[in-house]
Amino acid sequence: MASKSKPDWLSCIDLKLLDAFVDNPYECPIVIDGDGIVRFMSRYNEGLYGFTPEQAVGRHITEVNKDSHMHETLVTGKAMIGEIYQAGGRRQVMARIPLRNRSGNIVGVLGKRIFHKTDTVKELYSKMEILEGQLKYYHQEVSSLKGSYEFGKIIGQSAPIQEALRGALQASRSDASVLITGESGTGKESCAYFIHRSSRRAEGPYIRVNCAAVPAELIESELFGYEGGAFTGARPGGKPGKFELAHKGTILLDEIGDMPLNMQAKLLRVLQEREIERVGGTKPVKVDFRLIASTNKDLQEMIKKGTFRMDLFYRLNIFNIVMPGLRAIPGDIPEISRFMIQELSGKTSIPAKTMSGEVAAAMQRYHWPGNVRELRNVIERAMIVAEGPEILLEHLPPGIAELGRLSNGGAESARHMAPLREVVLEAERRTISEVLKHTGGNKVRAARILGIHRTILYQKIKRYKIPL
Repeated sequence: MASKSKPDWLSCIDLKLLDAFVDNPYECPIVIDGDGIVRFMSRYNEGLYGFTPEQAVGRHITEVNKDSHMHETLVTGKAMIGEIYQAGGRRQVMARIPLRNRSGNIVGVLGKRIFHKTDTVKELYSKMEILEGQLKYYHQEVSSLKGSYEFGKIIGQSAPIQEALRGALQASRSDASVLITGESGTGKESCAYFIHRSSRRAEGPYIRVNCAAVPAELIESELFGYEGGAFTGARPGGKPGKFELAHKGTILLDEIGDMPLNMQAKLLRVLQEREIERVGGTKPVKVDFRLIASTNKDLQEMIKKGTFRMDLFYRLNIFNIVMPGLRAIPGDIPEISRFMIQELSGKTSIPAKTMSGEVAAAMQRYHWPGNVRELRNVIERAMIVAEGPEILLEHLPPGIAELGRLSNGGAESARHMAPLREVVLEAERRTISEVLKHTGGNKVRAARILGIHRTILYQKIKRYKIPL
């Protein structure tokens, strides 16, 4: 019985379909043999080289195109992808690919076009720029993100902390702008990152810009990017700005109170139009971002002085979250300290340690002008100098340790120390009294300094019977 021969796969393909596949206006292929002789040329190449396919076939490639390098590929055997070539009055992006037989020997070269529209190339290059910029940005930021205990955490059970947490959760449910206020070192960046990670944009980029750290003459190019040759020293290919890097994600403008007035006007336009224009550019670029701003300055006072735009303030202040200073939440200090100890222990070879009661009391009595950042430094130092499993008063800086010692000193008097809750309440009462004295009884300013809502301040004044 005769065996059935295998069907010829080529005969199964419609020749018209095969012809359309090989000879198309998008790639415009041309093929040479091992001697550099043209064996096939797409009819769409006639406008590029001035030869019809019939005229080109049988000629050496350099006769058809004197600037061609296809014959060089016969020697090098290396493919060239993405070569820019001027043909037909415009720039083309070409590829030269060596053709080999089953033995691996080069028998010819295929030349074809990848892109023929410079706009397409420019758009692709712009996307690659943004991806490259995001990669570079995250490479620079990843160590600080991992090294900061505070990122993505809002710790504490006090009323001010819980109020901030509720505000952050509410803000995370929308794309509305957020303004986070509070003294330096209170965890404003932590709150911003918490909002980002809790939002629908959590998988998108998170970009931070410290407005106070960028020189005024560079902040526009930093935020919006620039085109090549826009100014002296600009990269030839241009550079995407932070808003482009934040596309589909969140951008935090930290210390926005330090942003120059002229940039405030441009930022307002970006918030309204949702598009940016690079420095030296002429074409607006649409961007999809969520803006969070933070500051330790009183923006309303700045508005009165004419140093901050009122319209921008109201555009930013859709959600306002106040991060309290440590002196306003003394009851949370032990919990925050324990979290820091565990976090630092996980990142170093230092084993976790406990804190003595005297240490906890001293920390709650201290004023903490540097807030959480200062507390972290104190905890880290104490973990290093404490040789045993417990952090004692002697491991704290003298100014803080003194607050933990009773006036008559000694272990005997330590046994008569007041219960921790009483110490906390007394510290809070004394702090509120001092701040009210400092503000001359102005409760609005006092609440702002303490980092708590006015209603909470009124309740505490009533509870502690603080005279006004």
